[in-house]
Amino acid sequence: MNVDIDLKACSILERLSTGLAGAEVDYTCTQDIHQFMVTTGGITREIGFARRVLELRNIPDIEQVVNKLIAEIKAGSAPRRIRVHTRAA
Repeated sequence: MNVDIDLKACSILERLSTGLAGAEVDYTCTQDIHQFMVTTGGITREIGFARRVLELRNIPDIEQVVNKLIAEIKAGSAPRRIRVHTRAA
């Protein structure tokens, strides 16, 4: 594992946990996807970050995306399955 990617994944986990008080947040990692399972209000959402996103983006950019996801989850408008990928070149 890459220390920079681990740090970014930990940042996402921490932000989801603190931004969604009372939510249960679990983390798993495969070779290509860092997946966060967020359960709040009886609804579980899967949030997957492609490894490439964590390689290419810095922590402030990632936190901006996570903050938007938190707002959508709080509003009840987030889908149950979310994948964060890089944009095609």
